[in-house]
Amino acid sequence: MKEEYSRGIAFIMEGTTEKVFYRSFLKWISENNQCIFERGEDLNNADIYFDWDNGNEKILIKFNVVGAVTQVSNSGKWFSTKCAGAYKIPWKVFLCYDTDNYDDDISKFYQDDWKVLRGDIKKAKAEEIIDLAASADIEDIMLCDLNGICRFLNISIPNELKGRKGKAKMKGLYRSCGNTYHEGDRAEGLISTLDFQKIVDKSPLNLQSVIDMLKKPQYIVDKCVDKT
Repeated sequence: MKEEYSRGIAFIMEGTTEKVFYRSFLKWISENNQCIFERGEDLNNADIYFDWDNGNEKILIKFNVVGAVTQVSNSGKWFSTKCAGAYKIPWKVFLCYDTDNYDDDISKFYQDDWKVLRGDIKKAKAEEIIDLAASADIEDIMLCDLNGICRFLNISIPNELKGRKGKAKMKGLYRSCGNTYHEGDRAEGLISTLDFQKIVDKSPLNLQSVIDMLKKPQYIVDKCVDKT
């Protein structure tokens, strides 16, 4: 199995909502780029991974959810052992995190435990570390498709969103129709309905970089097009 992959991509994120978001995002990319995105599981090692086939190569994708900021540095060991150590292929790492406040500088995520994590990833010979830093909450990124969220909740688009951060705004939208917003896996119903193209176009995150890294090469697409 390990010899089949040309390269690997690891996503390290703070919470389960991010995991659900990026998993749904990858599913959307696969459906729009003639790629195959499948979950696998190594029962012997309790290891969950995803296979990505873009018609030209097979890519290994892994997710690690930190769970708490105090556990960030432990992700370095996970990458060293479960990724780079277990699969001798080139690796790129996406760090997906919230800056907590709109005025927080991304530089703080190059200090303390985050600095240790980046150092461990580099020691494990990762080719590149890419930041996907949401300003405030991942919900702020989801709210780039406000129309879709309101459609999901069956409510009209409000003139104003209440709350400073995305999570508070999302909770307010849910309350307006008598519902409660739940994070993590319970947000999958909403996230799976989002217009990811709109999010790619409007989001401050460089989500296009993920698409470019995974999509089917153009020459493969051209071969698949019937020009007769």
